[in-house]
Amino acid sequence: MRQNRFKLGFFLFLFIGLISGCATVPPPITPSAQDVLLKDLCSQKNIFYQWDSISQIVTLNINNGKVKVLVGSNLVLIGEDKVFLSSPAKIIQSNIYVPADFKIKVVEQKKIKPVVKFRDSYRKVREVILDPGHGGKDPGAMSKRGTREKDIVLDISRRVKQLLEQRGVKVRMTRNKDVFISLQERTEIACRSKADLFVSIHANSNPNRNTQGMEVYVLKDLESNEKYEEQRRVNSKLLFRNLAMKQGQVDLENILDDMLYANKQVDSKLIASHVCRNVCREAKIRNGGIKRAHFYVLRNTFIPSILIEVGYLTNLQEERLLKTGLHRQKLAEGIAQSILGYIHGK
Repeated sequence: MRQNRFKLGFFLFLFIGLISGCATVPPPITPSAQDVLLKDLCSQKNIFYQWDSISQIVTLNINNGKVKVLVGSNLVLIGEDKVFLSSPAKIIQSNIYVPADFKIKVVEQKKIKPVVKFRDSYRKVREVILDPGHGGKDPGAMSKRGTREKDIVLDISRRVKQLLEQRGVKVRMTRNKDVFISLQERTEIACRSKADLFVSIHANSNPNRNTQGMEVYVLKDLESNEKYEEQRRVNSKLLFRNLAMKQGQVDLENILDDMLYANKQVDSKLIASHVCRNVCREAKIRNGGIKRAHFYVLRNTFIPSILIEVGYLTNLQEERLLKTGLHRQKLAEGIAQSILGYIHGK
């Protein structure tokens, strides 16, 4: 048992967390001139910290809040905020070292808050997945006059893709034509890729034809049984293959799952708030707000994920708007603007 715990800590040390960007090789034997001994820094600032040698997570109490540092990663979680250091935290000769900017960005955080809103502080988004709902044999919602959800959302997604690519963002679509893609396949595409954001685009319907407006969904907190859903287990295996860690380490994978879940919940709400504000302003439609749900594509992806309902096909006014290229372009511009704002920390 002790030997297994040692191996678990060692293999976690070999990688950078997925949400921080990429995996790295083990750190050098000696500290560099830019490295700071964490225990000395904490002693100077009277900061209490704990290091879990199994999970390799350092927890600090700063300004009456919890700060978590993953050794081997340049990601630091300050409550619900993310901070990226100039280089990863590391262990050298049984001592924890952090880069020099740890003092400014983490210890003295009150002087620079909000950390993620600096113009030069951007999220490391390697790829965005756009997921046009339905397709092929599945038309999705339909209006009385035959307007099909699958056609509307595919066109909007293509427009968003073009706008993002013009700004240098790598984009992948779960479907780029009128074909049926299962929900399982959509989540597997996200987990096989190196994407950092999943945006599913839909149109709504309601028996009450007066219902209108755009809504954005984020994941409702998972029940314990949902965390062990079969598709979620399959997708976690696909995801962990991208990491420089020994496969099959159950305890290690559970730690990563928890960290990714926490990050997903925080960032999903953030991008959803961008979408609600920007899209409704650009397209001049009713803001239905942020809602929480257990939609399949939200609960079985591990990266920040949202599902956008761009309007109601059962509402005569919104159906007319959604049938026009001008309105779909405004929706696309609002969505693209929101994604870019999220990436650049605005």
